Amino acid sequence: MERSQTSRVLAMTLVVCLLTTASCALHHSDPTAGAGRTSITEAEIDSLHAPNAYEIVKRLRPQFLQSHGTVTLDPRQPATTALPNVYVDNQYYGDATVLPTISATAIATITFYSASEAQYAFGRGNASGVIGITTKH
Repeated sequence: MERSQTSRVLAMTLVVCLLTTASCALHHSDPTAGAGRTSITEAEIDSLHAPNAYEIVKRLRPQFLQSHGTVTLDPRQPATTALPNVYVDNQYYGDATVLPTISATAIATITFYSASEAQYAFGRGNASGVIGITTKH
């Protein structure tokens, strides 16, 4: 093999190795790394000293409360803001407007589920996602 051809093969091999290493690093990172964005832990809740679930979410993960468009596609229906639904211990509790009624002292964790995750975990009717609350037992 010629010297220039050998150099090209080595260069290509190096590029492939670098891309493979970078890909592996992305896939083998800490599995809990993303959890910080979608979950609020009991330790975070206890350290905040907030009175209710709404205050916890508002202070720690306000993105959970973002509107996700309108509820209807029918132009004859009035457009309403779509808020995430709230499930407490896997039971439907209402939309995000019920969060102030849930005492912080009863909460173990709060997790946000995207629309696709919510459909899988809780079924249809959760197009704006779900705020899942697990209580202390």
